[in-house]
Amino acid sequence: MDAAYAAIVETFTVMPDAAIAWLKPGDDYAIGGIVIHLVQSLDGYIGTLEALRTAGFRDTDGPGEDEAAVDAQLVHARRGLAPDERAATFAEMRQKHTRLAELAGSADEARFGALAGVRYPGDEAVYPTSVALVVQWMTEHYAEHVPHAQQLFAEWKSAR
Repeated sequence: MDAAYAAIVETFTVMPDAAIAWLKPGDDYAIGGIVIHLVQSLDGYIGTLEALRTAGFRDTDGPGEDEAAVDAQLVHARRGLAPDERAATFAEMRQKHTRLAELAGSADEARFGALAGVRYPGDEAVYPTSVALVVQWMTEHYAEHVPHAQQLFAEWKSAR
C-alpha cells in the first residue's frame, strides 16, 4: 500500500498547478479531483477498519456517510485543486494514508486476514471484509489512478 501511495504522489509531483485544476470535458472530476476522491476513499476505509476494530473484528455495520459532505467533495473534485490548497490536500492524504496503515498494522496476524460481515449503509447485503482486503482495495485504488492521472495530464498538455 505504501508503494502504491508513493506512486500516486510521484505522479502528481511533476504536474504544474494549472494542470491539477483541469477538467477534461465529460469527466466527473478534474485531475486534482483524483486526490480529493482518494481522500474520500481513505475516509471510508478508515471508518471501516475502525468499525471492525470496535466490533472485535466481528460482523458489524460499516461507517455512515454525511451526504452533504460527499456532495461537497464531489463539487470540489470537479473543480480540482487550487494552487493554495495543493499542499494541504496532499498533507491530508498523507495523514489519512498513515492512519489507515496504523489501523491495519494494529491487527494481529489472525485478525488481519479474518473475514467479518460488514453491512454498509444503504446496502441490504452483508459484505465480507477483512483488514487485508481493505489494504488490498486501497492499494488497488491508488494504483488504478496512477495511469488515469498520467493520461489526463498528457491530455492536458495536448489541449494547451
